[in-house]
This record gives sequence, structure tokens and C-alpha cells, in this order.
Amino acid sequence: MVSEPSPDDSWLPSLTLPQLLLATYTALTVIALVYAASTSSAAFGAYNSQWDGAGELRTVAADAGANVTVGTNVSQYPTSDADGTVAVVLSPAEPYSSSERARIAEFVRSGGTLVVAEDYRPEGNSLLAAVGADARFDGRPVYDNRNYYRNSSLPEATPAGDYPETAGVDTVVLNYGTTVRAGNATPLVNTSEYAYLDTNGNANLDGAEQLASRPVVTSELVGDGRVIAVSDPSLFVNAMLERGDNRRFVRNLVADHDTALLDYSHASSIPPVAAAVLAVQRSDALLLFCGVVLVGALLAYDRRLDEPIRDRFREYSGREPDPHLSRDGVEKYLSGRHPDWESAQVKRVTEAVIKQRPDRQRND
Repeated sequence: MVSEPSPDDSWLPSLTLPQLLLATYTALTVIALVYAASTSSAAFGAYNSQWDGAGELRTVAADAGANVTVGTNVSQYPTSDADGTVAVVLSPAEPYSSSERARIAEFVRSGGTLVVAEDYRPEGNSLLAAVGADARFDGRPVYDNRNYYRNSSLPEATPAGDYPETAGVDTVVLNYGTTVRAGNATPLVNTSEYAYLDTNGNANLDGAEQLASRPVVTSELVGDGRVIAVSDPSLFVNAMLERGDNRRFVRNLVADHDTALLDYSHASSIPPVAAAVLAVQRSDALLLFCGVVLVGALLAYDRRLDEPIRDRFREYSGREPDPHLSRDGVEKYLSGRHPDWESAQVKRVTEAVIKQRPDRQRND
């Protein structure tokens, strides 16, 4: 009965305990660095999975049937056939240049839908004015001492009528948001009549502050497109999507659009790994270059598997001796196949195999 060769791990690298610990530490460090380079901790960040990030927004948009694009440049706004695209801007940290504002205005006039979510920064109102919208964010925090989620700084708002954006929505919950001065825009969601704007910042109803129902979401036509103003960007973050019917409301905003463009061109920076992937996706030349590099690397790696390494794999595969095996390889193979053989017998057979090679090669 012929026995199978016993496993032999002598070809594996032998590591001491300190070396093994160092290798483990290095592997964990590399994993941590890759993770850090592919995620973000910035508020409203598209790659932030924490409570204040908007990583879940991409999932909501995709579930609504839209092709989701994380925009890092205003040039990604289409200026023709834009009626199938909705662009979402969450509290931009930097102002848009005049040429960028013109690009976005052309996008709206060409039929695109622009959703601007802002509370206290001035860039939201500047963008609304640039695209020709009439709505403006008030900028003062809104409180409601009667209709709220956990406290008065998280007021509950309700639909102002039957609109596609509020279909299936009973309550929208804000988180330290403000209100919208609608102007000629149509209110879609309003606070209750017990809400007030905190003018002096003491979180109490006093002085000239008045209770009234005020818009927190408005919609208006601009050219062939629409502009929707949402007075609380945190409504789109991961934690707040689970409050009230916020998830359903956000889904409605992107529904019936082929593309959802999440505009992060003037927001927090995109993680390096994500930015690199987005750059490759936008550039056919970069995509081709990366493909060529990958194929070249695979070919180079394959060539580095020189004959001694290939012999090692053959030695432990259990097949008949390969004609290219080294003398040591033949001896190891025979010892594994015939453990009952004496060392001298193994050497004699090895010599016979080696001597037969020239004859076989001539016959071939």
C-alpha cells in the first residue's frame, strides 16, 4: 500500500514569537490606516457612518431607484437633460464661486431639482439667491414646547398639504433647525402653531418671540426645474433618518429621479481612498491606466514565480516527480512516497532519475 506524502511545513517561513507579534501589529496597523483613509468623521459626511454622518443617505437614494453620485466638483452638474437629476447640498462650508453658481443655476433652469439643506451658515442663502429662488433660511433656532420628539429643540413638523414629497409622511423631526421664509415658494412642511424662533438664544419663549406655524420645507419652480429648501441639514444624517418619518421624506425627495447627485464640492473633505475611487470612476483615461497597471503587476508577479518556487509546489502536490525537480526535490518526493525506504535506497533511486533525464530529453 502506497502512503501519501506527509505534510511538510519546512518550506514555510519560520517566525519567532517577537516576529509573529510584529507581523500581527503591522497587519492591524495597515488595516486601520486603510479604514481611516476610506472613512470620514465629518458631520454630514457621505462616508461617515456615525450618528452625525450622512453615509446612510446614499443607501436611501439607491433604494429609491436613483443612481447615486458623490460629487466633488460642480462640473458634475448636468446642464442639459437635467430633468432626471436631483442634486442635494448639505450645509456647504465654503461659498460657491460665480462660475460655479452659474453652472448650478443652469442646471436648475434646464429642469434639474436642487435640494438645499441649511440652518445657520450663510452659504445656503447665497446659493438660493444665485439660482433665482425666492425662499431664504431664517437662521434663528426654532423651538416647540408642545410638539417635539425628546425636547423642544427637536420640534415635530407636519405636511402642509398633499404633495409627492410628503406622501406617506405624518411627522418630520428637526434637530436644532431653523425655518424658511417662503416668499413666493410653496410650503411643503410646517411647524405647529406652538413653535417659536429663539431670537435672543436663551431657548425660552420671551420678549417679542411669538408662537406661530412656520414653513421648514418649501418648493418652488425656477425655469424648468425646482428648488427645495430644507431648514435643517441634520434631517439627512444617519441618526435623524430614524426619527419620525424622516427616512420616507428623504426618499420622496429623490424618488422619480434617475440620478441623485450628492454635492460635496464645498463641504468636508472626501477620504483619500474614496476620492481616488471617485476620480477613477469619472475619468476613462485613469480607469484605463489603472487597468494596464493591474495587468502589468499580475504578469510581473507571475514571472517572479521562478522555477525553484514552482518546484516547491510540485513537490507537495502528490503528483509524479516532475522532470525539472531539483535533486533535493526528488529525494523529498521519494521519501514521502516510500517512508519505509532506507536513505541509501532513496539516494540510489534519485541518482537513477537524474541520469534518465538526458535520455528522455533526447527522445522528446
